[in-house]
Formats: sequence, C-alpha cells, structure tokens
Amino acid sequence: MKKIQVTLTVEEGKEIIALGLLKHPIFINSQEKGRILFKGGTTVSKVAEKLIGVPLRISGRITQRGTVSSRDIIEGPHSIIYSKGNWSNIDDNIVEVVQKFSNNDLIICGANAIDHKGNAAMMAGSPGGGNVGKSLSYWYTEGAKIIIPVGIEKMIPGDLDDIMGRTSRTGKSISWGMAVGLMPLRGEVFTEIEAIKQLANVDCFAIGAGGLGSAQGSITLEIWASENEEFEKVIKMLKRVKSDDEDISGIKDSLTECEAICDNCIRHIGCGYKSRLL
Repeated sequence: MKKIQVTLTVEEGKEIIALGLLKHPIFINSQEKGRILFKGGTTVSKVAEKLIGVPLRISGRITQRGTVSSRDIIEGPHSIIYSKGNWSNIDDNIVEVVQKFSNNDLIICGANAIDHKGNAAMMAGSPGGGNVGKSLSYWYTEGAKIIIPVGIEKMIPGDLDDIMGRTSRTGKSISWGMAVGLMPLRGEVFTEIEAIKQLANVDCFAIGAGGLGSAQGSITLEIWASENEEFEKVIKMLKRVKSDDEDISGIKDSLTECEAICDNCIRHIGCGYKSRLL
C-alpha cells in the first residue's frame, strides 16, 4: 500500500472536482444520451469551461465583505443547458426547460453549505431564489439526476435541516452584504474526495483543514493506493494541479463585487452597506 498526503487550496480543490466530474458515469451518460444543466457558480463554471469552453456569469459570492453580489449587470449566461455539443443560455426560461427533464438528464449545481449527513443548501439573496428557485420543484419531480460539486471547506457544523428552519432572508436587522436564506439541495454531494476516487482506484479521506494565507480554506487529504499504476496516476494529476496557477472561474467582469449603491441592490435586503450602517 502506497500512501500520499496532499494539501489542496480551495481553487486546486475546484480543479480536481471538475476533473473528477467529467469522468463521472452519470455525467458521461447525460452527455451522450440526455441534457446537462449547469447552474452558475465558480465550481460549476470550471466544469463548463473544461467541457465546452464557456464561462458562466457569477452572481452571489462570499468575500471578506460578506455575502455580496456582482457590481454590474452584465451580459453572459448564469445557467446554461448543454445537449450533444450545443449549448444555450436558459436564464430567462429555466423553469420551462427543467419541466421537460427526465431520467437521462443531469443538473449540476454547487452549494454554499453541506453537513455531516450529506445535506446541502444554496444561499438565496433574491426573493425566492429568483428563477432558479422557481424551478427547484421540477428538479426533483421529473426524474433528472442531480450532482452537487462542492469543496469540503463548505462543510458547516450542525444539521442543515434544522438550520434551514431557523434562518431566513427576511428579519435580519443588519447584514454584511445581502441577507440570504437557504434553499435545500438534494442530490449526490461530490467533493474533492469523491473526485479523486473517480479519477483513480484509490481510497481517500481528510485528515485536516484550514491553513495560512492562500491556504485558508484548504483541505489536507490522505490517499491510499494498492496498485502502483493508480499511485502514479494520482501523483501525476496532483503534480499538474499543484504546478498550475488556478484562477477563479467564471466570466471575469462578473467577478467584480458590488459597491453600494449599485444596479443589483434593488433585489437585496438587509445590506448594511446599502443602508450606510456599515
């Protein structure tokens, strides 16, 4: 048995998650026989960029200032549908699109929180989660598969089922950035661990988390390989990922965060920057 210890930064983890997802049997099946919905987010955008070279528009994000949005309303898709080599922007008609989904179709959506039970949730800063929120019920009723690519740094203490019943977008006296609620996500949670296991016939588990500087939010993993070929496969992949300068994915103009008061403020509440309390 050969053992590897590696520390992955958040961006390195996203790269590995994207590489693993491209090899996932469900992803491959939907790529060949169905349709794939990519719901905008930096991890999901990395997958879309690798598959079809299309970056996604990033709306909400968490920075040092809090839960903030993009500064400008820009052109470019937040959510797209991919089918047999072609893709289209579905930001305005996502509800109609997912109504027609079935067993061979796949929805890929990141999360802002996961818990130890495998629950996942997505933050919503707009009323009802906007058009994506309106489409959620169809995600679960029409037979589509759902994969949730998410870094282990998103794991929070507590039970998300309980937490979602306590928090809300409304009722907050002040928020560093837009006040958010949580929307539940049900599907296959796909972290760096699942990605590495998808990329090689190995065992993988976390032995630590966090770090200093650019390693903040990092995860330290231990990987066991019983076969030398699988050991070498993992080493080669990790060396490539660790040697590359992994940029944040998404449409670059959408990564500029909001400055109160901006065009996106109209949809958001509770923001201390907008109210000049912060």
